[in-house]
Amino acid sequence: MSENQFPQETPENNPAPKPPEFKAPEFKAPASPHQYGGFGQQALPNSTPVLVLGILAILSCCCYGLPGLILGIIGLVLGNKDRKLFRENPGFYTESSYKNSKAGRTCSIIAVILSILMVIFMIALVAMVGWATLQNPEELKRVIEEMGKH
Repeated sequence: MSENQFPQETPENNPAPKPPEFKAPEFKAPASPHQYGGFGQQALPNSTPVLVLGILAILSCCCYGLPGLILGIIGLVLGNKDRKLFRENPGFYTESSYKNSKAGRTCSIIAVILSILMVIFMIALVAMVGWATLQNPEELKRVIEEMGKH
């Protein structure tokens, strides 16, 4: 075989192969939380504070009613905001955070009712025995003994 049997490859008769054209992938918007089972859900912003406020409100409603009333009202306001957010976009928030918020809201309602009853009781007590009697322990003891005799 001679060298001339096979033609020599030169750039003129066999150009270099062109690299494949680069195609950028198409941009797709991120899936909404409603697709694919609700991935990427987040907790309601006030679910934990609502629960804490509701529990603290119940515990503090016996302190003349005012602290429980204040904490209960704040818990109700925050709980209602969370409730509204969840109803507007239920797939965006976790159900467990909604349940926490709902439990805190329920505790806040109970605390507000108990606190109102305690405030009414305190007002009635002051009206029945007087503020001066409540300030003097001996006088208060005497008034309570008299009430027990009747």
